[in-house]
Amino acid sequence: MKLPKKITPCPIVDSILELRFATGFPHDAVFGIVYNAFKSEYPKYESLPILQLPEPVRKADPNLRFKPYYRLSNDKFVIQIGADVATISSFPEYSGWDVFKQEICSFFKTIKTLSIIDDVSRIGLRVINFFPEADIFQEAKISFAISDEPVVSQKTLFTTEFSFENNIKSTLNISNDAMINSIQGSIIDIDTFCEYNKEFNVSDILTEIELIHNKEKDLFFLLLKDAFLKKFNPEY
Repeated sequence: MKLPKKITPCPIVDSILELRFATGFPHDAVFGIVYNAFKSEYPKYESLPILQLPEPVRKADPNLRFKPYYRLSNDKFVIQIGADVATISSFPEYSGWDVFKQEICSFFKTIKTLSIIDDVSRIGLRVINFFPEADIFQEAKISFAISDEPVVSQKTLFTTEFSFENNIKSTLNISNDAMINSIQGSIIDIDTFCEYNKEFNVSDILTEIELIHNKEKDLFFLLLKDAFLKKFNPEY
């Protein structure tokens, strides 16, 4: 299947690259080192609400283990840092993969010079697409039935997971009951990731990220009906 290089308008409302890692530094020290390295380029700073929870609670709850504690941002990108996780996102407006990939590369090269990461356990790319005033289940190549009767509902949430080669997986969430900026619509939320478990090598990680991105892109365009895709003026 030939995939578009670009669609307009772009439905991506957030794209987040996540790196989970092991470090020998205390989490406050990790953030301090990262903050000093990026504060001029990412001048906006805030602590995230998770820090209001006691540290024993954060460590005991597996759902909170890889949540970031701090956020740095500029007009185009957002960095978030936790005890053993770092994310970078193209937000509030998606810059396009080529530009975002360059920023990811620059981010990791700087992180490498700080010597705070020993090993990387997981690499993930989550892309959230929003379709205002649309029922995505009418526009996607997916359908549901109960006793051979089609399921038609304005409040449907579908979640599943796919496995690919190179130990890559995708968690797919589709909903036709989403709200962004007071606008009702649908979302296609794809979190594509691999369990990495290797030392922190920037070149190898960037290669893995490209593979992950390609799988995410393949799955996204596989879902859309041709007539719906044409509404986004695909460029090949």
